[in-house]
Amino acid sequence: MLSLDQTLLYLPAVAIIIAIPGPDMLLSLSRGLTQGRTAGCAHACGAGVGIMGHSLLAAFGVSALLTASQTAFWVMKLVGGAYLIYLGIQQWRSAAVGTALVTAKPAPLRVIFMRGVLSNLLNPKVALFVLAFVPQFVRAGEGASSPLIQMLLLGAIFSVLTIIAYSALGAAAGSVNRWLATHPAWLRGVNRGSAGLFVASGAAVLLLDRRQ
Repeated sequence: MLSLDQTLLYLPAVAIIIAIPGPDMLLSLSRGLTQGRTAGCAHACGAGVGIMGHSLLAAFGVSALLTASQTAFWVMKLVGGAYLIYLGIQQWRSAAVGTALVTAKPAPLRVIFMRGVLSNLLNPKVALFVLAFVPQFVRAGEGASSPLIQMLLLGAIFSVLTIIAYSALGAAAGSVNRWLATHPAWLRGVNRGSAGLFVASGAAVLLLDRRQ
């Protein structure tokens, strides 16, 4: 288990990290704007699960491979960046249908959720961040839980807080979704902006330097 002082130190630190705008936050906002509150929350849940996945990998030492191996880092960066750019192209194509976009069938929630998971898991910067950040709060010594258990608990807190924060943001964005549905020109612009966000996020991953 985590000690009280350990938890009190960790909570504000991780809250600050979550509040810093990044691809997952912006993509949850985008989903809320284009498909409504539930879609925004679905993406947020996917991002949270992705963070827990990184925490599991870090706990078992797999993420250390990204730090030690240039090849592993390069492969993950290439796959992650290409995936985000692919999503951006798909989003741009959907925006190109103009007013028909309003009546187009929205992406299923399970698809949005899995895209949230994959966009997070395939981002090597998140993997390296979790590996560098979370272990700083692991305690050693008499009476302390095993490092593995502490890593999993800290990762779970990070994941849950991410889901809560990004779901709230996605739900807030979703509150204007119905207005956008009656203003197709604005909706088309939002979708194209979302497409640009996906592509920019993918490009940022591809340009990522492991030393950053």
